[in-house]
Amino acid sequence: MLTIILHCITQNQIFKDILILLLTMGADFKKKDKFNFTPLDIAVSYNNKEIVSILYDRYVKRRAEKFRRNLRQISNYFKGMNDFYVEIKWKVHVPLLSFLCPNDVCPIWKKGTDIRMDTTFVDFKNLSTIRNPNSFMMLTNNNNNTINLVKCDRKLKKYYNMTEELDDEEKELVINDILTKKRVNGNFKLLSCKIEESHSFFGGKKIIENIHGWKAQKYELKLTVRVDMNTIKKIEFKNLDENNYLDKNKDIIKNLMYENEKHLKETFEKGLHMKNKQFEKSLSELEKEKSLKAYVWIVDNSPIQCQDAINLINSIAPANELMDKVKDFFQHPDVKKIVESNGFPIKIQIPYNIFIDFTISFNKYHELSSNSNEFNGVFEIIDELTSETRKQIENLKVNYKLRAGYANIR
Repeated sequence: MLTIILHCITQNQIFKDILILLLTMGADFKKKDKFNFTPLDIAVSYNNKEIVSILYDRYVKRRAEKFRRNLRQISNYFKGMNDFYVEIKWKVHVPLLSFLCPNDVCPIWKKGTDIRMDTTFVDFKNLSTIRNPNSFMMLTNNNNNTINLVKCDRKLKKYYNMTEELDDEEKELVINDILTKKRVNGNFKLLSCKIEESHSFFGGKKIIENIHGWKAQKYELKLTVRVDMNTIKKIEFKNLDENNYLDKNKDIIKNLMYENEKHLKETFEKGLHMKNKQFEKSLSELEKEKSLKAYVWIVDNSPIQCQDAINLINSIAPANELMDKVKDFFQHPDVKKIVESNGFPIKIQIPYNIFIDFTISFNKYHELSSNSNEFNGVFEIIDELTSETRKQIENLKVNYKLRAGYANIR
């Protein structure tokens, strides 16, 4: 219904009021039509800034509500856990270039309902890893019962609240980016997952490996995924009427153009040394279902429970793009069923997209008492830093890459 109204708005503005009414009543503004287009895709295609702004506000509001709800659930879960220290090690793998790829070791402290994760990785540019000492903390304010996600730049000695909303000036920049087709649809959707025990090539024995002192059994996960890395520029229809649009057997698209194909081509050719013909073949297959493999090393009787790890990953996902991908991986029903019934996944190797894999592993886990010396200065670090606004630190006017993250909202 929303997508039909969006097409009608281009002919008659009276449908704008109907759209706003439906959104107010809770209409699903993320639902895709039979062509796999969202209302936002269609609004962008028609270059309707007012409607794009209305829909974007809905995305932001929904994300903020979901974010606050998740933080509250995670905080409540951590209340019943013992305090601990653990390290998460991750590394990216690209064919023939793995030795140049980024990696990091992230120490994590949990005390009460507060979490701190340290990281040094910032970006990967021109075959160089850019690093800076940063800390991300999830902090509970017992006075007003709020939970904040804070980023600390230990080099600049500044910190800010990452949950601070965009102001009108920043929102205008993001909306313009969306309309100028800088919004990249990079969905990597996990459709299905099947698990099998990994066996040695000779003899067919189960593969048991020693990981950080734990005996872990290796499992192979066969994944079916769908990938879409194109941004729609313009959709032209042959005969756009209600009957044709709703009939699933009719293809009424006259022309479908993509804005960022050149950008994608340059990125993959440079980053993966992919020839033009290879890229064109890959690009044509991006929207098809792909079969990929992942690997999980499971430890039985681990002091870390699977749900503990999932909640830990959920709490730090907003601070780390790779952890956000791991969170999505764990949230898939098939994956949750597997890991929850087989023990703790101490090491995971999963695809980031169809070209890149990454591995994360848990190391040095041990429980701490609330007065442990290992907590000295861990959460007090914020007292040594200067508070800044998110807008001052992120500076979206010049930080195009970070701004793209806001434009790519889903």
